[in-house]
Amino acid sequence: MSAKPQAQLRMPPSRFRDPADNKDFFLALTEKLLIKRKVTPDEIQRYGEYLWVGDAVADRLAAKFHEIGMQRSMQMLDEALSGKDSDGHPQELRELMAEVGSVPSWVDKRLLDAGARMTQRSGPLGEYVLSCVSLMGGYRSAAANKPIAFTGALEYKASRRLAETAKFSYDVTRTGGLERGAAGFKAAVKVRMMHAHVRLMLDRSPKWRHDDWGLPINQADLVATNVLFSAVYLGGLRVLGMQIADDESLGVMHLWRYIGYLMGIDENLLPVNEADGTRMAWLAGVTQPGADEDSRLLGQALMHVPLERAETPLEKAAAWLEIQLRSGFTRLVLGDRAGDDLGLPNTPLKYAAALTTPMVFALETLRRALPGATNLAVLAGDRLQRSMVDGPLGAKPATFVPPQQLKREAAYA
Repeated sequence: MSAKPQAQLRMPPSRFRDPADNKDFFLALTEKLLIKRKVTPDEIQRYGEYLWVGDAVADRLAAKFHEIGMQRSMQMLDEALSGKDSDGHPQELRELMAEVGSVPSWVDKRLLDAGARMTQRSGPLGEYVLSCVSLMGGYRSAAANKPIAFTGALEYKASRRLAETAKFSYDVTRTGGLERGAAGFKAAVKVRMMHAHVRLMLDRSPKWRHDDWGLPINQADLVATNVLFSAVYLGGLRVLGMQIADDESLGVMHLWRYIGYLMGIDENLLPVNEADGTRMAWLAGVTQPGADEDSRLLGQALMHVPLERAETPLEKAAAWLEIQLRSGFTRLVLGDRAGDDLGLPNTPLKYAAALTTPMVFALETLRRALPGATNLAVLAGDRLQRSMVDGPLGAKPATFVPPQQLKREAAYA
């Protein structure tokens, strides 16, 4: 099996910030209350070096697929993910499938199932955190958001982008979803290859500012996204009133550790537990550059998705209220500075959690007391999440292929 990419000693790009000078109130509070083991200077330096590191196995395959052509390449990838081995498949594809097909010794199916059940149990609250915290938090970085900016569709297709992200998250977090051939397994590998294609195209583009931004979709940004979907996700659910047991927390972190492995993230970066994930989230936050106009455009587009989907006057009124609630929750969890950076309304409804969180907490207490209630919550949450994913996608499946704009951009390289 091919080795995971290792960072090379190199000065970080100019986007990299000194943690001592880059803490807002919430990052400083997180460090004081939640970081049990202080991040060392060596860890900070190492993280900066990962801004230059890609995914060697997937990058070699992306270069080969670029020679073959996108249509045939996607057919080959689908064949390989369906278990069909062909003499016509390039060696680079065989290397990728050998890597993802080899389950690491640390993978624990019991923990994977615990993480999946916890995610399913979160129901609509999980989608709420995904949209308002995980995605909004990622958009805030003026460097990490650049691959999206290069699609030329910052203000547009936000609804589709959110739907595909929700579909990916849904598939990879179902019970058994990461078994070879399952929908989550396929989605993880397809998104990994989409990242590799985008990285190849942008890396060749004369418009990509390497000295400022580092390598496109690098390891540091990938693991930052991973912890937004795991450790930060767990924190957001707790703010909403969910009660998360220790084995559920460890399960969610284990689930996303394996997802990260399948997506080509260096195992040395992937956190094992929530405490490690919180440290990684803090490290990513304090070394990120501030927001820019692209951050604001992305935040505005995501914020207005409910209005895009509304048709009747009543639906539009409900969408307006939803925007206020979602914007308020983003500000509550990420802070007012982040809300201002993203152009979100500073609404009094950010304090709505003072009413809703005790209600959710009370229902969670009842769930824990009633025999069989947790299993029912998992089933109901899964059904609600499925309806929230299938509705926006409609008849169009998630494709996970590079946008056409990026393909045109590469032609100028």
